[in-house]
Amino acid sequence: MDTPDLTSKTHMPLKTQTHEGVGVTRKRCKGITRSGAPCTAWAMEGGLCYFHANPDKARELGKRGGRAKSPMDTPGVSEYVARPLKTVDDVTKLLGDTINDLRSGTIDSRLANTVGFLATGMLKALQQGDLEGRLRAMEAVLSSNKTSPKR
Repeated sequence: MDTPDLTSKTHMPLKTQTHEGVGVTRKRCKGITRSGAPCTAWAMEGGLCYFHANPDKARELGKRGGRAKSPMDTPGVSEYVARPLKTVDDVTKLLGDTINDLRSGTIDSRLANTVGFLATGMLKALQQGDLEGRLRAMEAVLSSNKTSPKR
């Protein structure tokens, strides 16, 4: 029995299968990929694979998959988008609500992970800004004490 050539990327038959005692030769798709290489999918009747025979179906399935992964389709997103984050307390409340929503199953774990990551960065920035403001106030008090006359 011949050993099938499984490494060739030509459009020649690559594999012989036995179905109810009859050898069946399967062929590769005659289509060409976007990169210009021959398609390596198995051909259906007519010599093309499913997606080369139905190019609109591939586009439709790709769009459907992309929409399913869209963050705006995740329940609860609008609540997070509309929330102002101006203080450390705002961000802390957001993180607490996110944890509670995740535990209750109200939001998707991908959304919770994203909110947590971004909120942590925001929290660090707000804390840094708060420390800088306090430092400026202390420096102003110290400089005003140096310039005031002693009694």
